[in-house]
Amino acid sequence: MKNLVTALRRITADVETATIPAGKVLFHGTLETFAGGLKGGGYDNIIWFSDSPRIAQLYIPRAGMTSHLDAETISRPTKDVYLQNLQKLIGIDYDLEDVEWDRNRATSFSAPKGWDKLPKEADVIRLMKESGWADERGQFKIKFNKDKPLKPGEASPGRLFIAKVKEPLTVWVKATGDGDLQDLQYHDLKGFKAAEAQGLDGVVIDDFAQSEVEGNFGHQSLGMFSDDKLQIREVPAQYREWDREAKGTPEYPNEPPGFLHKL
Repeated sequence: MKNLVTALRRITADVETATIPAGKVLFHGTLETFAGGLKGGGYDNIIWFSDSPRIAQLYIPRAGMTSHLDAETISRPTKDVYLQNLQKLIGIDYDLEDVEWDRNRATSFSAPKGWDKLPKEADVIRLMKESGWADERGQFKIKFNKDKPLKPGEASPGRLFIAKVKEPLTVWVKATGDGDLQDLQYHDLKGFKAAEAQGLDGVVIDDFAQSEVEGNFGHQSLGMFSDDKLQIREVPAQYREWDREAKGTPEYPNEPPGFLHKL
């Protein structure tokens, strides 16, 4: 209780606030599937937004799962649906009813459909390379959308939520413009709860996204305690690599001017 009281006093006495006017546009990208409207995360119950679709779409993972598989594993019959789908994609389709198993390992089996021999590792390496995958020190890095393998360069389908501010927002400006990876601001759950208890609509923090090219990518995020003052719609979207010269993304080509960093 003492820590919470201290946080409340800090919010009321020392914290800088700003107003975000009606009409501003915010973006949230996700690969998650859920029914109904946009919801806060389980960790903090806050809905996080950027004022740029380019940044928001960095938060849509390119894939739901990534596996590193060697050619010998890919060559054999398997009970794993993910691996079965990869095998079929490159032309290896076993009749699994004809396979004898020792638990999950195939011990006796015939050649795949359309083959006159069992696939060797060299065959798998050739087929994988022909399909676009690179051999990385004896393994192939495979990304999956659910249980379907994604070819190199493909990305899983996600969603871009577009929120328009219906009435002015009063937010806590926790951001200083100089984030610290050793002291991430989105962990300040007590401060967020105190700000919400004082009637603020949200909080602006220094945040970090993950870009495959840029690495840790510093930017500012707006966390909303509820969606009551937002009008939200969504469009299908996917991961888009950061492009400093872009004016938006294919999913939202007319990016509005940024404003979070000016608060």
